Amino acid sequence: MTTPPPASDLDDFATLLAEVGYYENLDRLDRDDFDRYVRAEAGLEDIISAEAARRQKEFGFDAAGTLLGQFVALNTTQRGIAERELARTGLDEDYRRQLTYVRAAAAGNVLLAEGQQHVNRAERRRLAGDFEVARDRLAEAKRCFRQLADSDLPLQPVGQLRWTLAESTRQMLAGLAQMRTGDFKGAYQSFDRTHVALDELLADVEQQHGRAPDRIDATFEDLRQDLADGIRYVQAVQSFNETLRDAQNGYYGDAVVSGRDAVGYFQRIVDEAVARRTSRNAQALHETELARVNGWLSWVNAELAVDECRWTACREHVRAARGHWNRAARLAARNAYLGIVTQRSDDGNTDLLLQNTLRRCDRELAFRKEIDGLNARLAGINQITVGVNAMPSNYNFNAPVSSNIIGDKARIENAAAQQNAGTDLHDLATQLMELRNALGETARSPQEHESVAAVAAAQEAASRNDEEGVRRHLARAGRWALGIAEQLGIAAASAAIKMAIGG
Repeated sequence: MTTPPPASDLDDFATLLAEVGYYENLDRLDRDDFDRYVRAEAGLEDIISAEAARRQKEFGFDAAGTLLGQFVALNTTQRGIAERELARTGLDEDYRRQLTYVRAAAAGNVLLAEGQQHVNRAERRRLAGDFEVARDRLAEAKRCFRQLADSDLPLQPVGQLRWTLAESTRQMLAGLAQMRTGDFKGAYQSFDRTHVALDELLADVEQQHGRAPDRIDATFEDLRQDLADGIRYVQAVQSFNETLRDAQNGYYGDAVVSGRDAVGYFQRIVDEAVARRTSRNAQALHETELARVNGWLSWVNAELAVDECRWTACREHVRAARGHWNRAARLAARNAYLGIVTQRSDDGNTDLLLQNTLRRCDRELAFRKEIDGLNARLAGINQITVGVNAMPSNYNFNAPVSSNIIGDKARIENAAAQQNAGTDLHDLATQLMELRNALGETARSPQEHESVAAVAAAQEAASRNDEEGVRRHLARAGRWALGIAEQLGIAAASAAIKMAIGG
């Protein structure tokens, strides 16, 4: 083409591409040529960057990466053309200022896009559950954004904001990694710091939004949306973290409340994805997370039902949990089939969890029935009257005779406690050694390691026939140790821990 093409519509990708290609291939550009080139190139960049952002939000990482690469190539070429024209002599001052600005803007765009490419790669690894590699990718993104933030380029404010966002996201990834190892307290603090940073960053963006040049202002709008999405996700995972933390400590009522909050946040994320008409693949990834969290909520409801002796409700919640986790597994399998990165399934662990809950339900039900039966039989035993004038004639006690079951309101539970207290400490020491070894193989979090140490101390106390020391140390063992003891079927250790913690 020997004559300049007509000005393209700014939403016509094909004609913009042809127009930009024409000017890029000219040996030199006069002022009018350069104006037309910059206009067409800006229109092309807007289309490519918007599509890259959309693909990234829909987890189309390959396509987003390709588009960001094209964006970098366009700006690298534009920067080179501006430098070439600046080297010419005889330029008027206005044209020189324009060339200088365009060169700086192109350099800023390159740094911004390269940083976004690293963010894109980090998000891909996050979805795969590879949090350490994701944090490394974000460190690369921060280097790009920091270089932009420390410059005098037109996009310098955006670079600073993007750097802060990348740092906040790294903090969130640290929290996710802590959740995985059972350090729920540390995870909560990491999520809290992330939430505060994102709130402050969003306030900064909203303050600057609408006061920047049009093209930079559009970048601020993309950042504002990213921040709003990030805050919503942090709220969701923080509530889920609290669900797991409460469940670990045996506070199932609190875990249900936190679980409902988590489900509500994840449901809003799914609803937002539907409202934005995101791709089916993106919605499937959000629905996978929602199904998993719903499964955990049903499980803690099942555990709470056992505590409250609601046996049928427990089994219903277990069925619901299995249904949610099966749905999450199907969605994950579907995503894997389509080549979409997703976290590995934990079906084996969750199935074991549900089996343990059902076994606890059966044990507690059998125990309650036995207690009720014993109390019923004891109620029919002839009452033994104690004294004639020393106390009211209706004061009596139920056999078997024991110092702590005398009185009108004595029940078999006290007798059972007395029997447990008399368990041979040498046999108990043997079982506690078995329990200590099992706990040591599975302990991950600081709380779990503390539980191992408590059981070890109780074992030593039992070996010394120190009954009070056994009770004192087992009181620190917690429900995690009790659950493992029950799974192993070591009755004396289970009874001793339950009595010590008041379970």
